Amino acid sequence: MKDKLISRDMIQNLHPVLRGRFGNILTNIIFSVGGLNKVNAIYDASKQYTGLAFVNDMLDKMGIIRKYENYEVLDQFKEGPFITVSNHPYGHIDGIIAISTVASKRRDYKMMVNWMLSQIDTMDEHFIGVNPYAKGNKMKDLKSSVAGVKQCLEHLRDGHPLGLFPAGGVSSPHLSKTEDREWQPTVLRIIQKAKVPVIPMFISGNNSWFYRFLGFIDWRIRTVRLLHETTNKKGKTIYVRFGKPISVEEQAKYKDVKEFGEFLKAQTYAMKRKPNR
Repeated sequence: MKDKLISRDMIQNLHPVLRGRFGNILTNIIFSVGGLNKVNAIYDASKQYTGLAFVNDMLDKMGIIRKYENYEVLDQFKEGPFITVSNHPYGHIDGIIAISTVASKRRDYKMMVNWMLSQIDTMDEHFIGVNPYAKGNKMKDLKSSVAGVKQCLEHLRDGHPLGLFPAGGVSSPHLSKTEDREWQPTVLRIIQKAKVPVIPMFISGNNSWFYRFLGFIDWRIRTVRLLHETTNKKGKTIYVRFGKPISVEEQAKYKDVKEFGEFLKAQTYAMKRKPNR
């Protein structure tokens, strides 16, 4: 395990301006404003565990209450591959909650995650780190992306389940709602190529009003706030709802990748409703 999830060296290696005397001052500001100290404290409190035990201990200590609806759908898939597709309302918490939920039924469940979440070494057994949105002008990122996508497909072909967030980014605020952007073709093509059942999984809620407000100013300013949004969910009840599994035959009706994405997204957001009391 790491001494710290996010170290000063990790941050200072991001850019030369963060080194030296002035860089130390900037690094201190980043740790304070970006909520990195709080994130490290959360990691430290549970890092004696790994895998599912780490995930559940961390969520419990954070005071996040999880409620499940139609959870029994997963009992149909006690073995064999499937894919979960989910909305992305919070950010890092979404992947952690998804693993807590699905891996409790299938310990071989893995999620395709970005670079930041993959830094949590205590969850490594449930991660496939990949950047499916890498651009061709960054060959290192592109090579890493191809390798990660290949690993995702191999994981499925070996009979294991995989979790995806097809938006590839946190849900964005609009005037009347907060919703995922258009689901990304690169991820949708992974699903089409895999040819396995797909289970829509809706995660309720959204980030704080302040985080959403920052999104109207600039997405980069909002991103700085994202780690704070990992630490302010104490006492929050989050509902995880499962939809009807979508067969390979039904998926095959959608040849156009954009229409396929719209279909999967609609199936997921159809579960956006107030929970049963």
